[in-house]
Amino acid sequence: MSLEWKRAITILIVSFVVLNIFMAFNLWFREKPIAEFVLTPNQKSEIQQSLSQRGVILKVDIPKEGRPQSLLEVSFRKVDEKKVLEGFFGKKAVPKVIKTQDGRNYTYNNQQLIITDNGFITYFNTEDSIIWPNLTKEQAESEAVNFMISHGGMPENAVLDKVTYDDQSKGFLLEYVRYYDDFFIENSYATMLVTPSGIKTFYQCWLDPIGYVGKKRVVISPLTAIMRVITEAKIERQIEITRIQQGYYSKLYDADRWQAAPVWRIQLGDVDTYYVNAYTGEMEQ
Repeated sequence: MSLEWKRAITILIVSFVVLNIFMAFNLWFREKPIAEFVLTPNQKSEIQQSLSQRGVILKVDIPKEGRPQSLLEVSFRKVDEKKVLEGFFGKKAVPKVIKTQDGRNYTYNNQQLIITDNGFITYFNTEDSIIWPNLTKEQAESEAVNFMISHGGMPENAVLDKVTYDDQSKGFLLEYVRYYDDFFIENSYATMLVTPSGIKTFYQCWLDPIGYVGKKRVVISPLTAIMRVITEAKIERQIEITRIQQGYYSKLYDADRWQAAPVWRIQLGDVDTYYVNAYTGEMEQ
């Protein structure tokens, strides 16, 4: 990274810190709740111009100041293994089963199903016969929903988050994420590859939100999160920010329940996604 770029980033960070301090004092004197504060059109324009001058392109609007959040307690979603097996193979099927270190591996004809003790489901289908010769994105989405409903069900507030065309299989990779109180829960998701030959792969890792823990706390501004990502990512090419969203992020633990931290999700381009802790400003791994 050039010295000029580092200097520009430093200047911009200082500018944003000064701006946030100014806004905080403004809010304090006006006794206006932080959650209700909205950047003015002029402030947005100035910030976008500053970012643009430094090679950062905003493809989405900067959201309002983040909603105050508590920690969110989550747990693994329990599955009825018997019903899952019947949903994938049928009631009369007798699949071959091999016990693994943390679950069971079932095979039946051209299908393989892995169910872990924590309730994760992985499915592969090697059947190559064409059943949907003119598969469209809309049909793929419809088939994906039908598949999940008939193979264990979709949890409440599971939302289609992303659809990517897969040129090799001529199919579509669909990614679903669960929400709670309008916040996404990262690592509570399902992915599925829908092709003209049917559902080829499916992976399910749903987490159940139990509820909030502790008092709500004010979170860092989305601008602070953006600057943290820009400095941490160390990308020397032009940066396009395509998503700025508030939610929860957690690693998966070998426990009955645990707490997920509030985060800002910042997406650069179509692939790179970063999570910034909304309390501390630290990058989540």
